[in-house]
Amino acid sequence: MAEGHVDVKRYQIISLLYIVFICFSVINIKISVLDSNIYTIKSFQSLYKEELKKIDISNKIITDNNDTLNKSPKAISYLKIRTRLNKSNKIINDVLHHVDDEFEKNNTTLLKQFNGRNLIEKILKKEKVVGLLEKDLFDLSEFIKKSPFKIQTSLDSLIPIQKVVTTIKGKEEKWDYYLFMHKPAAISYMQLERIRLLVTKTQLLYQEAALAEIGYQPTYFSQFNPKLYVLKENIKEYKEEEILKPGQKVININDQVFDDLFKKILASLHTENIFVGLNNTLLSDFNFMMGKDFELEIYPKINIKKINNNYSVIFNKTGEYTLRFYDLRIGKKVLFEKKIMVNAIPDPIVKVRGDNLSNYSINVKDLLNAERLEAKLEINNLNYFPGRINSFKVIRIHNGKEEESVNNYGELFQSTTQKVLAALKKNDLLIFDNVNMSLVDGSSRLSAPIIYKISD
Repeated sequence: MAEGHVDVKRYQIISLLYIVFICFSVINIKISVLDSNIYTIKSFQSLYKEELKKIDISNKIITDNNDTLNKSPKAISYLKIRTRLNKSNKIINDVLHHVDDEFEKNNTTLLKQFNGRNLIEKILKKEKVVGLLEKDLFDLSEFIKKSPFKIQTSLDSLIPIQKVVTTIKGKEEKWDYYLFMHKPAAISYMQLERIRLLVTKTQLLYQEAALAEIGYQPTYFSQFNPKLYVLKENIKEYKEEEILKPGQKVININDQVFDDLFKKILASLHTENIFVGLNNTLLSDFNFMMGKDFELEIYPKINIKKINNNYSVIFNKTGEYTLRFYDLRIGKKVLFEKKIMVNAIPDPIVKVRGDNLSNYSINVKDLLNAERLEAKLEINNLNYFPGRINSFKVIRIHNGKEEESVNNYGELFQSTTQKVLAALKKNDLLIFDNVNMSLVDGSSRLSAPIIYKISD
């Protein structure tokens, strides 16, 4: 009987270990999934090297045209952002080199460590490596937001730039833990390479945007084929004599193309971030006289308005337009054409107007001091909202159930809304939902819900 009792205990222990093994096999990440990250890392590294080649070329063009670029406020702003992005690029490069060096000191490599967690986490925590990277990226985001001119990129959303990140399942995690901590080295290292590529790509975009202000566009050109292929443009045919020969200068010494009028147009022209329904300034601080020195035609036809030395246009529909500049001082000679894209107004950002209301958890006192919702568009330094808030719904959740809800018309909090706010209790949820807006381009928009948890 004693031997039978021992066997039972033995089988129970074996069964328990088997169950534990099964559980670990379920929650563990498949080796093939981690292994595939090595190829993702190699892909990011390859793309990064290709972007660096383009950056080197555009940097050379920027250096050669520095004087002309410094006459364009928009180009100056773009190049300042370019310089700030380059600083972030150096920091992420230093982080990657630091990780590689630490692997080498520990007589290991990324390939050997791809499924390991402890060493990579120790390296990233040491001397607050990830903390320095986090601070730099958040500072970079603020720098770009405060710049007078900027272009739309996905940098903030793809990294992402927020202190607390909500996972797909709704769990909140700190930035560094969401991207790097408690993860296999294959995943953490891949995130570093991904961030470096995104920063580098954004730097290239800003360099190309600055060069576009003085007429440069990414092209494909062959000395054996008399065609210039401009990205997002139609093919322009060139005559044989117009193709540069080895050692030939860009323009003939008697050519009048790059005179003061042409250079002033390039320095004053703004063709990025053009939006339908808004007052878009095409030429700023432009002291040549329209109808006397030059003519500007826009196709499809649209009215051009002049205020002081600024020329502005309100486009009534999205799509592609063609700008055509004429020199009227020598008859009516075409200077150049440029195609621009008029974009739809992006979705506005809606928030409750007031102090201490930018967090998820707020107190009733701050909420009661608020008086309205407000909508903003962070484009082209716009100092007004081109539209209006029509209506929204206010919902109070108490003990997990919808306690009451009212519809509010206009942006100001009506008496019914104020009554809901006054009834809020600790741990209640307050939701501003179905925020309906009308914009000057004729469109209607719905913003994402605003959710607050009442702290006291």
